[in-house]
Amino acid sequence: MALTEEQKKDYLLKGGIHCPYCGSSDISAGSFDGDGSQSWQHITCGDCNENWTDIYTLTDVEESG
Repeated sequence: MALTEEQKKDYLLKGGIHCPYCGSSDISAGSFDGDGSQSWQHITCGDCNENWTDIYTLTDVEESG
């Protein structure tokens, strides 16, 4: 099933902690993969068995120490 733009927007606004398809909090994530500009993580819902990929981009940098 394809996600609607509204489902995507709602998922992002709520911080990606619930399934964008059914709203369940029973989601599990795989390991991170990435390249120079993005990282991504495959996610699965334990209730509706849908799968999707969260995509992360660099948004800031801080000095450490």
